Amino acid sequence: MSDLMVEARGVTKDFRISRGLFRGKEVLRAVDRVSLNVNRGETLAVVGESGCGKTTLAKIMLGLLEPDDGTIKLCGMPINEISRLDLAKLVQPIFQDPYSSLNPRKTIGSIIQLPLLVQGDKNPENWRKRVLTTMDLVGLPSRMFDQFPNQLSGGQRQRVAIARALINRPKIVICDEPTSALDVSVQSQILNLLNELRSELDLTYILISHNLAVVEHMATKVAVMYFGEKVEESETDQLFSRPQHDYTKTLLDSILVPDPRSASKFH
Repeated sequence: MSDLMVEARGVTKDFRISRGLFRGKEVLRAVDRVSLNVNRGETLAVVGESGCGKTTLAKIMLGLLEPDDGTIKLCGMPINEISRLDLAKLVQPIFQDPYSSLNPRKTIGSIIQLPLLVQGDKNPENWRKRVLTTMDLVGLPSRMFDQFPNQLSGGQRQRVAIARALINRPKIVICDEPTSALDVSVQSQILNLLNELRSELDLTYILISHNLAVVEHMATKVAVMYFGEKVEESETDQLFSRPQHDYTKTLLDSILVPDPRSASKFH
């Protein structure tokens, strides 16, 4: 199998939006001819302001939206030729809000177990063991198996979401702002966990974020989007030390530094 896990070529997505009563609709180009390569084991961060098209691009990679133009290949296979079942086994999302992405009426064990049922695992007698193994992998004690999401903290809920995504061992994980809904004190724990899992399970991440501190901590390379276009892409260290595009420089300049001596640069 090739080391190229995700290959996007000229991906474009338009939406038709209303201009108001009796004024018809206009075309909004959310993703504009974006091309990306992500190799096995890498973490590609897609960054930019809200509305730049990064979440739309993630949905296309998940197969939730079809591009109007361009192609997406996962592990060398065109995404439109992969069945829904095989696609779900290959790529999984981790959403940003664990408060809304977990069913409050289901126990933790049944939430993590659900992909085994939906994706047709034929050994139900092993499901509980697999769930407990995955819970241990993400740092959840076994006593939580029969608890409900409202009995858990935000960080624990996000661990449940991570366990659910990884129960069938996908090759690609798309993390959409995975820590933005968490307390600052918990964010670093989740980021460290994701980095450990990437190494241990040979995962490939696509990280959607506007938090450059998270990006610097997790990403191996970064793609910057601006009004639907990819305006810059480079290795993480290089992008933070020698940004090339004016928009990237503006993004980096917007990072707040906890040093009163540097406050003057924001005035």
